[in-house]
Amino acid sequence: MKSLTAASCMLFVSSLLLVVPCPMGQAEPDGRGKLLEHCGFTAIYCFGDSMYDSGNALAESPQGPMGKFPYGVTIHRATGRFTDGYTIIDRIAEAAGVPPLNPYLKRNMDHSKGTNFAVGGVGLLSKEARAKWHVKLPFSNSSVDIQLKWFDRHLNQAYRNQTAARREHVESSLFVLGGAGNDYLNMNLSFSSLPRDVQMKRIMPALLAATRAYVKTLITEYGARKVVVPGILKAGCRVSTGGFFHATQVQCDETLISVAALHNRLLKRELERLRIKFPDVEIVYGDMWRATQWLFDHFGSAGIHHPNGRCCGNSSIGCGMPGAPYCGNPSDYIDWDGTHFTDHAYRLMSDFLIPQLASGLGCRAAANNVRSQG
Repeated sequence: MKSLTAASCMLFVSSLLLVVPCPMGQAEPDGRGKLLEHCGFTAIYCFGDSMYDSGNALAESPQGPMGKFPYGVTIHRATGRFTDGYTIIDRIAEAAGVPPLNPYLKRNMDHSKGTNFAVGGVGLLSKEARAKWHVKLPFSNSSVDIQLKWFDRHLNQAYRNQTAARREHVESSLFVLGGAGNDYLNMNLSFSSLPRDVQMKRIMPALLAATRAYVKTLITEYGARKVVVPGILKAGCRVSTGGFFHATQVQCDETLISVAALHNRLLKRELERLRIKFPDVEIVYGDMWRATQWLFDHFGSAGIHHPNGRCCGNSSIGCGMPGAPYCGNPSDYIDWDGTHFTDHAYRLMSDFLIPQLASGLGCRAAANNVRSQG
């Protein structure tokens, strides 16, 4: 498999196929590339939304824009990822020595090293809970509860009548459970006169309860021993610059920021309770908030020339649609299509995130043991 940090980079918008030279400052991520390999994961299983999806939404909607140029331009093909190249879960897989995860809904693919069940546009809440809270997902109903059913079906097919082998496989696998943001963003707020942030915060206990239930299911029903639960990133922000490469201010939607900050704070408490309940399981919070802030603080030194604006599409024409503008050089941008990050931005965020995950999952301890034995 080619390294995800190849010598040539492509635009990370939607599915373009243009290749551009990779600037000198954008090489390998400082030796962090294999930090998770020492944990010895045999497979990775991912659940979530478009930040993690590697092609399931495209399998559900084959004519979707994420399957068209310039999506995937940096890796020479549109895979159904909502960017110009790879996402954070692909970087996590690379750091663990695992190939990029194939989407579950795309048939005749290799799933021996794990599977990506994430679907773009979905959330954590079940169909019944979404109806209660007036959440309407516009693109797919394959929320995380459905994805867990897919996982169950996958295991039953792969390990039919092999209970011990199945258990061993699950115990040595990494599970990544993301996907809360869309539930907040797709609430129909017209049902109440309460302020926007108050309405969003009212749904928070249901989202935290869903996360808790999903993690418990992975542990008690399947035997998971390593679980990562990413928080919500610092969304709705734009960088203001005071000169070339000098960030002077990050301007954010205060409602989204307050909701995301509170969600993350309460999520960390939930995960701590789960650690107490399951002391033999590594349950790690993935700090997407700080990873996003790190990106905002370091974009200049990382070779991003255009921290504002999107690389592909505009407010009138979405990326991947006929006539949509395309920047031609995604690695110069943070924003790929107005909603998702570029391949370059995801890689920079991963450079921050992966060492944190390695420490929480015990991979650094494993690496130190290997070195001491050598």
